[in-house]
Amino acid sequence: MNSSGEPTVAAVVVSWNSSEDIAACLDSLIRQSHPVSSIVVVDNASTDGTAGLIEDNYPDVTVIRRDANEGFARGNNIGISATDSEWVLTLNPDARLEEDFLAVLIAFAATRPQAGSLTGKLLREGRFIQGKPVFDSTGIEIYASRRVKDRDAGLMDDGSREHAEQVFGACAAAALYRRKMLDDVSPDGEIFAESFFSYYEDADLAWRARRRGWEAWYVPTATGWHRRGGSPTGSRFSRYLTHRNRLWLIARNEPLCRSLKYPAAMAHHEFLMFMRILRYPYLFKASFEALVGLPAAIRYRKLLTDTSDRPIPARRGSGFNSAEKWSALRTGTPLK
Repeated sequence: MNSSGEPTVAAVVVSWNSSEDIAACLDSLIRQSHPVSSIVVVDNASTDGTAGLIEDNYPDVTVIRRDANEGFARGNNIGISATDSEWVLTLNPDARLEEDFLAVLIAFAATRPQAGSLTGKLLREGRFIQGKPVFDSTGIEIYASRRVKDRDAGLMDDGSREHAEQVFGACAAAALYRRKMLDDVSPDGEIFAESFFSYYEDADLAWRARRRGWEAWYVPTATGWHRRGGSPTGSRFSRYLTHRNRLWLIARNEPLCRSLKYPAAMAHHEFLMFMRILRYPYLFKASFEALVGLPAAIRYRKLLTDTSDRPIPARRGSGFNSAEKWSALRTGTPLK
């Protein structure tokens, strides 16, 4: 607790060539009605002056300069380890929050001791459909195929997500984590899986938390905006990592026999992945890397003892929409 009896919150931002966005991100943290006890920016060897910009204009922000781009997962781990607050907010540099974002989430969590992570209504910066904003994420959802996506991403905010509800996990682009939960689900001290580098690392954390009985909540009255200025979905980089990391995500969190309870969804997903590999042969390397890393992923799963038997809230199907599936079957064009 701080001097006024409120829970303490530290914010961690991992930047990489983020000079275009970082000011709006940091300004939104400084303006929070619930005070942020410390702001840590881990800069992954930016070459556009991001670190210097922060040091020159935000003297109260701690900047940790890295000599190389070590990834989103490791960057957040470094930042979190530099804080000691009761709650940790992870925020992408191309995201900004409304002033009451933290206050709303902290108040919501006050009566829910099992709430380990919380996320708000994250909207896509500058995107509108019929004059209404577009969702970026309303939490993470998982499918029977074990594909993971940002819930509602790209859909119009039509008023259908106005009630708080439990979700599979929080998108780390703007997620509030309880320190007690982070400690509980990290048997080796590694909060985000650094082997993932980026993509699916927040889903892995969410799954581990669920295995330990923690809850993840979507709270729509906490609002933020996300530009998604990094490597876009569908790029070679993201396609490679999501292809590899999905297999590690499964191996780190459930036995194969449990995954195969949904044979149709799994087979459908793998067939679509095969079509993608034919279109992008470099994904053979991603598959090989995933297989080489499977023994370590399985060993990690056994480090964390499950204390909850709640099944994961898997949605039906492979996680690909009809247009994506038809495109893959007809032309072999990219699956996002």
